[in-house]
Amino acid sequence: MTRTPQEIFAHHASALMAGDVDGIVADYAEDAVLITPAGAVRGRDGVRKAFEEILADLPDASWDVPTQVFEDDVLFIEWSAVAKDSRVTDGVDTFVFTGDAIRVQTVRFTLQRTG
Repeated sequence: MTRTPQEIFAHHASALMAGDVDGIVADYAEDAVLITPAGAVRGRDGVRKAFEEILADLPDASWDVPTQVFEDDVLFIEWSAVAKDSRVTDGVDTFVFTGDAIRVQTVRFTLQRTG
């Protein structure tokens, strides 16, 4: 049974907040593309590496996603995260869903060191 984009994102957010990299990666298509200002990574291995870095920069963070705009198979979010020694206050992502997975994601944020 195929999940809706809302169900996929709910799982993605839950896994992210739990620091569960395997759970995060499971939501992506095998040929997914994750685009950041630094460039694009491809496939689940690329997604895994990107999220390992994000979670290392924001360990045990408290996440907030006040803006979620779904339009068919596209989702736009704004987010923030606060960890002990770092924070993000300006996160912006766009997701494109295909079937039961995230096919494309763009992400942009500014990591601020606080400690």
